[in-house]
Amino acid sequence: MTKRMAVLWRTAGATVGLALILLGAAGCGKGGDRQTTDTAPPAAKPEAAASGGGASCSPGGASCDFAGGPEDAKVKVEAFYPGRHEDTLAAVKDLLTEFPGQVRVEIVDWRTEQGLARRDATGLVCAGVVINGKNTFDLEVDGKPVKVLFVRGIDGEWTKTDLVAAVRKTLQQPEDAKPAK
Repeated sequence: MTKRMAVLWRTAGATVGLALILLGAAGCGKGGDRQTTDTAPPAAKPEAAASGGGASCSPGGASCDFAGGPEDAKVKVEAFYPGRHEDTLAAVKDLLTEFPGQVRVEIVDWRTEQGLARRDATGLVCAGVVINGKNTFDLEVDGKPVKVLFVRGIDGEWTKTDLVAAVRKTLQQPEDAKPAK
């Protein structure tokens, strides 16, 4: 190998390494690759089971764990966020009003070790929502079939309308599709 080729390889390696470091530091930005899962996560009890709003979700603030709705609901919605996603968390909590008595909502703050372990068990690698263990749904939007991924925050990869449609679709599935307690 010539000296010039060795320099080119070193430069290319350094560039790729720097790019990987920057991507890792940026976190889970829009458009990143991720794995999806259709398997239900192991059952876990939420740390806080408030029914009226939950604690602050500000960065470095109190945990924003929240749980509401019947524990034996047919549809279980789990939202995994590290705080600062007030509009997303509000949309998830609104499911309790949209589907009273039919949906269990849990918001898990993955800034804690337990929250991160629960998020990782779902297959998510960033913020996102799982509905009965799934975060990918085939829905009809504006009369067209689309695949919706409930990753990141609302109005990025998905909308509140998508979330409501996915919950409605899950509620319409046969009773044997009910999640394990």
